[in-house]
Amino acid sequence: MVNIDFSWLVGPYGIIGAFLFTFLVGLIPFVSPSNAIIALGIALAFPDMNRFGIGLAVAAGATTAKTIHFTASYGTGKIIEKRRGKKRSVGKYGRLTMYILNVVAAATPLPDEWIVIPMGLSKVNVVWFVLTYFTGKLIITVPSAYLGNAIAPFLFGAFGENGLVFGLIFAAIGVVITVIFIVVDMEKVTLKILRRLGIIREEQLKQPEDNS
Repeated sequence: MVNIDFSWLVGPYGIIGAFLFTFLVGLIPFVSPSNAIIALGIALAFPDMNRFGIGLAVAAGATTAKTIHFTASYGTGKIIEKRRGKKRSVGKYGRLTMYILNVVAAATPLPDEWIVIPMGLSKVNVVWFVLTYFTGKLIITVPSAYLGNAIAPFLFGAFGENGLVFGLIFAAIGVVITVIFIVVDMEKVTLKILRRLGIIREEQLKQPEDNS
C-alpha cells in the first residue's frame, strides 16, 4: 500500500503543500492513492485548514499531474501517426463520450489511465481534457475534504493522535470505495446511461470526422 504521509509537505506549506503533494503522487501512474483519501486525510489531520481550499488544491494537483500523462500520450499519438503516414481522428460524438467518461474516471478512486491515455493518443483538445478532468476531481475531493473535517473531532476524541489508527481508517475507507468501483464497471454503466438518454448511439462512437 502506498504511504500517504503528507504532513512533511502540507504542514509547512498548507494549501500549496497539499497541491504539491498531490501533484508529486499523481505523477506515479496506476499506483497513486485515491485523491478522495488524500483530501479526506489532509482535512482530518489539519482541521483548521480551509476545507474547500483542500479540495481545490488536491483536484488541481491531480489534474496538473495527469495533464503531463495526457501530453506524453498526445506526443506518442503524433509519433505513431507520422510513422504510419495516416492521420486518425475521433468523431465529435466519440470525443463527447471521452470527455464525459473523463469526468466519471476522475470522480472515482480507481486509476484513470484507462481513459487518460486513449484521450491523449486520440489527440483530443487538451483544454477540454483539463476542464473535464478537473471537474471530476472536484466532485470527489471537495466532499471528501468536508467529510474529513466533519469527522476529525470525533476521531481525535476517540483515538487521540494515534497515527496507526488513522492509517487503518484510511486504508479501510480506500478498500471499501475501491471494491465498489471494481464491482461496478463505471465505463459500461456510463455508456449505458448515455445511450438511454439518447446522447450517443453505438454508431456515433465510430463516426469519423470530416477532414475536408
